[in-house]
Amino acid sequence: MDCIEAIMSRRSCRSFSDREVEEDKVIKILECATYAPSPANKQPWEFTVVLDREYGKRLKEESERTKEYLASRSGWKWLESFNLDFVTQAPVLIVVTGDPSKNGAEQYLNVPGKCYVDACSAAIQNICLAAYTMGLGTLWYTLYEKDTAKAIFGVGKDPVAIVCLGYPAVPPGATRRKSLEEKIHFIR
Repeated sequence: MDCIEAIMSRRSCRSFSDREVEEDKVIKILECATYAPSPANKQPWEFTVVLDREYGKRLKEESERTKEYLASRSGWKWLESFNLDFVTQAPVLIVVTGDPSKNGAEQYLNVPGKCYVDACSAAIQNICLAAYTMGLGTLWYTLYEKDTAKAIFGVGKDPVAIVCLGYPAVPPGATRRKSLEEKIHFIR
């Protein structure tokens, strides 16, 4: 599978099988993550690989509370029926944390630092694409309160996202993309 095919056919997975993920695949996926671009080559990411499913149960409980809070505050009706079972189904959770002090030029320009989040996001995209090419499914997950996630997983840095990783129980369906005309703007 070439890069463009992987980018255009990869989808988020919300249903994982019980099959365990081979450790060598996890390591190769995370090696691919470390090849993401980052400002000033700061590489602000760290990856905590969680194999103990008890952590997924704790995360799901906390995420249910976050979901209820967001549903009551946002008016997003879809959240009421949003099923979080994938958090406990995934045999691997990858907690992607970022170091806010590794922001490249932003730290000297007196602007709020977010470059470390951008770099971690590029690493997460690499995780998702590498996993997909190995027949694995992923979900880039952010429906949690950051301080609670820090406490659950015992991480000290900013949890940018949690990637749920495993073999898909069913192939994820296609999602609609907005037209290129809506999203591409040329300055000539």
